[in-house]
Amino acid sequence: MLTVRPVRTSDLPAIERMAVASGIGVTSLPNNREKLFERIQQSVSAFEHEAIGDSGCEYYMFVLEEDGQVLGTASINASAGFDEPFYSYRSEIFVHASRALKVNNRVHVLNMCHDLTGMVQLCGFYVDGHLEPQAAELLSRARLLFIASKRERFGRRVIAEMQGIHDDAGQSPFWNAIGRRFFNMDFLQVEQAFVSHSKTFIAELMPSYPIYVPLLPDEAQHAIGQIHASFERSCQLLCNEGFEADNYIDIFDGGAVLTAEVDRLKTLENSRCYPVEVLASLPEQAQPQLLSNLESSEFAAAVCRVAVVDGVAFINPDAARALGLASGGQVQVVGLQQKESAA
Repeated sequence: MLTVRPVRTSDLPAIERMAVASGIGVTSLPNNREKLFERIQQSVSAFEHEAIGDSGCEYYMFVLEEDGQVLGTASINASAGFDEPFYSYRSEIFVHASRALKVNNRVHVLNMCHDLTGMVQLCGFYVDGHLEPQAAELLSRARLLFIASKRERFGRRVIAEMQGIHDDAGQSPFWNAIGRRFFNMDFLQVEQAFVSHSKTFIAELMPSYPIYVPLLPDEAQHAIGQIHASFERSCQLLCNEGFEADNYIDIFDGGAVLTAEVDRLKTLENSRCYPVEVLASLPEQAQPQLLSNLESSEFAAAVCRVAVVDGVAFINPDAARALGLASGGQVQVVGLQQKESAA
């Protein structure tokens, strides 16, 4: 059975493998052993704290596991840019008008900002490509069930950066048109700098004045707000939740930044908590649904058959073991986006 649980230090080799496989531009899953170990340690510490009053620097990393093998990972950053501003471009329209010439032009511009600093951030998503769509849904939405069960730890708004357009050689048309002119660095080089150094270099080197989009090369203009093919599956899952591509794009590759209200996400709106009863034989109306316990360091989520009868969730012993539940416990239940048979 596929399950989602908090990351452990022993998962580092598997996380390294996925960081390599995720490819270029995924700075939230860096191909850097030291940084990955640091993030795992941050996550272990965050999960071990049973009560956190306000959202802060907590970082939660989850893994997707089957038969002891780690097949995916996803994270929550409780407060994007907690220690430094979280930079992005805000997409805006400037109006240039002349009454004398009877000219009124609307011009698309990009303004560097840190409007998104402090928001909850979903990041570091990767699932092995051979897995069925339901596995990606389980991993993506398990994070949201954790937020639902620990609502006091997280803020009101949530964001997710989508990887922008670049080719196999690491050439990003958006970066080449803007960032490279100020950094004199290739996209791959700046990605490593982003992982290894303070993010203040963005403010130090990138232009603080508006970027007039019509002055950019066509290829760069077309890349604005676009999503790399490898992120299409995770993007669709988030859009199904209620995320939208708002007025923000990634400052490096121009990829879309999705935003949403946490409490209006479908997983949070539709999930319910029920007392649990474990039965060897489930009622006929049992259906595959997404389930999780309400724990922190022992958090677990899985797709299992469940029957909710008279306010009680009935699950079988396999599901109870996977979720660390027993009769009399509490379980979160929410319907699936992908209607497929459970493991």
